[in-house]
Amino acid sequence: MDPIIGPIIALIAVIVSTGAGIGAGVGIAGGQHAKHTAKALEAHSASIVALQEGQAALLETATRPIVIDAEIRDQLADVPVQCRTAAGGDPMSPECQWATCLQYGQSSAQRPECEDVRDLMVESLRGRACPELP
Repeated sequence: MDPIIGPIIALIAVIVSTGAGIGAGVGIAGGQHAKHTAKALEAHSASIVALQEGQAALLETATRPIVIDAEIRDQLADVPVQCRTAAGGDPMSPECQWATCLQYGQSSAQRPECEDVRDLMVESLRGRACPELP
C-alpha cells in the first residue's frame, strides 16, 4: 500500500463517519421537531377556533337591538340627555340650554329663537377644543 493512500482512506472514513453522525443527529432531532411542530399547530388551531367563537359572540351582541324601556324613554322626552347628570351632562351648560331650546321649538306653538344659545354653545365648544383661538 502506498504511504499516501492509507491517510487518504482514513480521512475519507472520518468524513463519511462524521456525515453519518450528523445525518443521524438531524434525523433524530427532526422527529422531535416534528412532534413540537404538530403540538404548536394544534395550539394555533385551537386559538383560532376560540378567536372565531369570540368574534361570533361579539357580532351577536352587537347586532342585538337596543331596547329602551318606557320609563327611560319618558325621562329622555322630558329632559334632554345633555342635561342629565347621570348621563354625563350638565344642566347649567350651553349644550343643555341649546338642546332644551330645540326641544321646546319642536313641541311648542310659540317657537323660541335658539340662535343666541347656539352661538353661546359654539363659543363654549370652541374654547374647550381650541383654547389658542381668539
